[in-house]
Formats: sequence, structure tokens, C-alpha cells
Amino acid sequence: MGRWFFATLAGLLVWGAAAFARADVYLLEFEGRAYGVLGLGRATVRIDYGDNLYTVSASLRSAGLLAFFERTTLNASAFGDVVEGMPSWRSYVLDHAYSAKRRQIRLTRHPDRVEAFIAPIYRLWGDPPASARQQLDSQDPLSSFVALGAAVGRSRTCSGAFPIFDGRFHYRLELSGGRVTRFDDGGFRGQVLRCELAYAPVAGFEADDGGGRGRIPRGQMWFALVEGDRFAPPVRVSSPLPLGEIAVVLRQMRRGRVAVEAGSEGMDASLLTTNAPALWPGR
Repeated sequence: MGRWFFATLAGLLVWGAAAFARADVYLLEFEGRAYGVLGLGRATVRIDYGDNLYTVSASLRSAGLLAFFERTTLNASAFGDVVEGMPSWRSYVLDHAYSAKRRQIRLTRHPDRVEAFIAPIYRLWGDPPASARQQLDSQDPLSSFVALGAAVGRSRTCSGAFPIFDGRFHYRLELSGGRVTRFDDGGFRGQVLRCELAYAPVAGFEADDGGGRGRIPRGQMWFALVEGDRFAPPVRVSSPLPLGEIAVVLRQMRRGRVAVEAGSEGMDASLLTTNAPALWPGR
């Protein structure tokens, strides 16, 4: 769950030959914890979510106890279209350094296939490996993070299954349950929707690993219910441990809005990340 991490919507104005749109911007900073006290590292996620395009980027660095056992740094980005209020990814890039190793992944989604560049290449692809259809019908890990927040923001319910493909592994995240409660943990103060989160491995896992099953028990994912927003940023993801839990918790949230100009082809994805918005703290 630590690999993936968000967004919201905006409006479209037409004036003369060019169209002007807004993109809502979320800058989220998370902290990993074990047993409520042990720091594991920090992650930063930025989401720019417009009417017809979105971009998302994330960086993660291990710290504390986790860095002692396995020093990890991760940088990833994705972008794609917004179709009927939900993300539909085009491109995903990952640079992951861990345990004196480094792997780079670039996935490009075409109408009929997913093109992958992976270095170094995986030695094993699982039994069974992810099929071409499964790859095409899935979100990348970062876009799935955006999809979860967009789905909860639209429906204000905990429901749906979200298929994910990360270059080798294909799995589903499933939301259920749902209870509104108060959240006050530094990054956000207000109502959140507490959802049950299930992890269901599908393909790309090895048989001697039990197919990846049973490794991650049912956890929880909490979403901020910001009045007037159609996107619900995740503020907490947790999974139980034998004597406690491991959790990724929001430490700071800044929200803003940026105007982007679009021509006849729609918004340019580069504008979403190069126009610096005026960000304000989360409520």
C-alpha cells in the first residue's frame, strides 16, 4: 500500500477561440507509523485534477526503524484523462531504490495494449502472469489513489472495486462499510468517511507465495469530506499488525486552484504542473 498514493475537479469557461479551465490542486504530506509511535518515513503527493486531465506525482523516503532495515526512496508520476469524473490513465513512471537495488518502470497505456519498459526486467512474472486484458482494464498505482478519492467524493459512500497493475502485479482494492467520524490529526480537521479496505491479489504472484493471498489483512482507508469538493482526499490508510497497526497518516494538506488554458485539443497536461497555484491549508 505504501507505493501508491490523490485529487479533485474544477470548471470550464469558454471565451473567444480558446477555452479556460480550472484545476483543483492538492498537496498532501503523509507520515508512516507502526504501533502508533514508531516513524517509518514520509511521503508527499501532489494532485492536479481538471475537468478533462489530471496529473499526480508522489515521493517517498523511508526513515526511522524502516530505514534501519531497508533504506527506500521512491519517485513516481502519472497523468491521464478525466472521463465522467473519473481518472483514465495514459502514462505511469516509477523510480524505486531499495536495499541497494534500483528498478525503473514506465507504463504507457494505448487503446489496445499497455506498453512497458522495466529495468532491470523481472526474472519471474507470476503464475499466472497478468494478462493483456487485465493490464488494460486496470489503473496504475498512482491513478488508483486518485480514483479512490474521486469515487468517494462523488458518492460519499464506501463502495467499488479498483483493479491495479504496477508492471508485474495485478490486484484489486475494494471499499466497503462506511462510517462518518471526526478527524483531527494535524493535516485535516473535519469529518471523514471511514471505509473498510480489502486487498485482493489477482495475477503476477508466485504459487509458492500462496499467490500473494493472506499477506495483507483487511485494513481501513479514511477520506476527508470537504464541503463543496467533489474529491475526497485520503487522510489515513492502515493495516493491522499482531500487536497494533501500521498506518500512513496525513500530516499536512494544502488545497488550491490554478487556471489553465486549453485550445481545441483540451488542456495541456504540462500546464497542470508548471502553473504554480496559490495553495491554502486544509480545513
